[in-house]
Amino acid sequence: MDEMLRVSVRELVAFSYFSPDIVPGGNMADMLAGTKAHQAREAAQEAEFEVEKPLRCDVSQAGETVTVFGRMDAFKDGDPPCVEEIKLCREAPAAPLPDHVAQARLYGAMLALSEGASLVELRVVYVNAEGEPKRVFTEILPADTLTVELTSLLTPWLTFAVAERAHRQARDKSLRSLTFPFTAYRKGQRELAVQVYTAITRKKRLFASLPTGTGKSAAVLFPALKALGEGKTRKILYITARTTARQSPLNTLEALRGQGMHARVSTLLAKEKLCPSPTRCHPDDCPRAKGHYLRQPDAIQNLLQIDAIWDEAVITAIADEYRLCPFELGLALTELVDVVLMDVNYAFDPFVQIARLFKQRRDFTLLVDEAHHLLSRVRDSLSGTLDSRELRTYRTTFGKALGRKHLYYKQLTALINALRAIGDSPEDTKDGAAESTDGQIKGNTDESQVEDINRQNHLSTDQPTAATTREPFRFIESCLPNPPDNIAPLVETLIQTTMELLMSKLPSAECRHDAGTLLRTLCTFSYATEHYSERYATLVEHHGRERVLELFCLSPAEAIAATTKRLRGSVFFSATLSPLTAMRALLGGTEEDAVFSLPSPFSPERLAVVRKRIPTRYTLRESSAAAVAQSIVDMVQTRSGKYIVYFPSYAYLRLVLEPLSSLPLPPLLVQENDMGEDARARFLAAFTQGEGPTLGLCVLGGLFAEGIDLPGEQLIGVLIVGVGLPTPSLRLRTLQRYYQEQFGDGFLYAWMIPAMQKVLQAAGRVIRTETDKGIVVLVDERYYEPGYIRLLPPEWRLSNENIAHAAANLQKLEEL
Repeated sequence: MDEMLRVSVRELVAFSYFSPDIVPGGNMADMLAGTKAHQAREAAQEAEFEVEKPLRCDVSQAGETVTVFGRMDAFKDGDPPCVEEIKLCREAPAAPLPDHVAQARLYGAMLALSEGASLVELRVVYVNAEGEPKRVFTEILPADTLTVELTSLLTPWLTFAVAERAHRQARDKSLRSLTFPFTAYRKGQRELAVQVYTAITRKKRLFASLPTGTGKSAAVLFPALKALGEGKTRKILYITARTTARQSPLNTLEALRGQGMHARVSTLLAKEKLCPSPTRCHPDDCPRAKGHYLRQPDAIQNLLQIDAIWDEAVITAIADEYRLCPFELGLALTELVDVVLMDVNYAFDPFVQIARLFKQRRDFTLLVDEAHHLLSRVRDSLSGTLDSRELRTYRTTFGKALGRKHLYYKQLTALINALRAIGDSPEDTKDGAAESTDGQIKGNTDESQVEDINRQNHLSTDQPTAATTREPFRFIESCLPNPPDNIAPLVETLIQTTMELLMSKLPSAECRHDAGTLLRTLCTFSYATEHYSERYATLVEHHGRERVLELFCLSPAEAIAATTKRLRGSVFFSATLSPLTAMRALLGGTEEDAVFSLPSPFSPERLAVVRKRIPTRYTLRESSAAAVAQSIVDMVQTRSGKYIVYFPSYAYLRLVLEPLSSLPLPPLLVQENDMGEDARARFLAAFTQGEGPTLGLCVLGGLFAEGIDLPGEQLIGVLIVGVGLPTPSLRLRTLQRYYQEQFGDGFLYAWMIPAMQKVLQAAGRVIRTETDKGIVVLVDERYYEPGYIRLLPPEWRLSNENIAHAAANLQKLEEL
């Protein structure tokens, strides 16, 4: 039996009514302003109207039954009943826009069909940001006229929907016959697959900690696809924090396609990586923007004939052929595909979240890989920062382009002056104020300065072994009880003016770029202001007369929970999602959500782990550089092959590079701070394709420390310098106090757990399959301390100091 078709009023109208061109939007600001305007209008109507009233009806047409559903902005029962569509506008139009009229008429038709109304009064109300009506368009139409409108919109949509249903039926048939894409399950994979399937079936959240090399992608994707084929979910969103982490799931999906899977798969990259013309998205500036939506249907029909994963290369080629914006095409494909691989921001950042998925439907499943990154990524997206120094730079750009008498210049000046005034009164800084004399805190500091900073603030027992002497550079850090009252109104005013400027033809590309970047900054701050609560902190840094004001999100758990609520299951998984129950709470889970962990599926004898008692704290790095260099030589001489050394910073890497230059080493590759895509590919190719020994010097937590798969002889050993403690900052110290209150051990949760997650991710590059063997060298005296030992994998068999001895034991295992 064919499935019944469903469509929302919004989807049905958008299928036939759309702008032909891509035009610059203030999507971020529109989201905030539109919500506020609707809320204000609805609040004013509550006494007379029912707001956000759900409505649905079943319509029979062309031999099909279609369920049409939606929510009326405002509804008043009567004779005739009244439907009100509320739309935010800057300037009220002379006539209602056709798509707005169509929405109102569809609700009228649904009232006629479901409740027997013979006449319906329809209003399209254009309101300002305060919800005040600027213009109201009213019509009263009979039921037969309204049903004709509904039929005319359903006709073209039905042709598309029936074809899509046929695709789903073929897809589901292929998925039901799929077998696991590899010859056998690794230890723990089957158990994980069962947990994933159960989470999707029960529409629950699952938090899973799985050692590297478990085969997470296959163990998570396979049961999700099985659930998709059984109708338990409608779409799978595979979320990663880094583009490099997509290769493993793509390999799994290709293997399944080789077995006959007929599911559509696409990838979605960041706009800046896809855009061939980095100008304003406007038909006056970009030829692809003009008529984009008119050409897009033909391009999609072409894509539907391509039997391949729609990755960056495929999407870009089709976009070039049809002169389309590749990013907008990629966004459109997210509605058509069955599996889409995308960055974490497209799911959890409120300003780039894909509204057509997360706002309009929730019948899909999230698979969140590298879930240990989610906490910091979502926290950053929810925190708003204003820096008077950056604002001065923007003011200079606009002052030259528009003139210093322009309203925008004056509004920027008002905000800069208000920021500079923070802290002029002692009352502003007395709560949580801290003064630092460390001139490198705001620069590219090395992570071990944290011990000195924490000692000053009496927050850590992990003390440095020696004092430091540096030239003083004084600035004040403070934690205020609440945001200053006068900042938010100035920000709101600037948002409106920035949106107006973006809608106009600005004098230069630099102005357009700066206006767009500034709008994002302002909107993020406005969002943080709107959501400010006990889960936020107000942080201020004083740099002379300049100020940095941040509304810092301490806990993104509630936002993550809201995003995943009522989905068809959400799976958060990582090799370093521990302590598991605490990470569940930090990521928005509750005790009702399942947790699952696995031991390593590989024999512990195949990994030699050696600790070297070399002090790497910031104050001792110069004196330890030679010892670290010699340890590197000791490791690479145990067996000819490919190795990577991970440093806590580029500065330490360069410090050790000097003594390494005179020592016997294999060919050397060094990670650079600003490597482009081609340079990254060449670096990895030396390990994946190159022959002969290779030594890579990389940064811990960087793009070569996570999400890359180097099995077998592609990587046989790593050396990790330090324990990965993050750079000290007011943010981290504030977070430490918050975690101290929440969990009773602020230093553990704010500093040590994120640090050791980076260490374990780097170490996890070595053993990727059952036949791999290799060595991990941990260089720091703190690896002998109980607090750090408890965060290491329990299956690791630690040996001390002698790298050659550990490697010899590993070789004996191979000979046996």
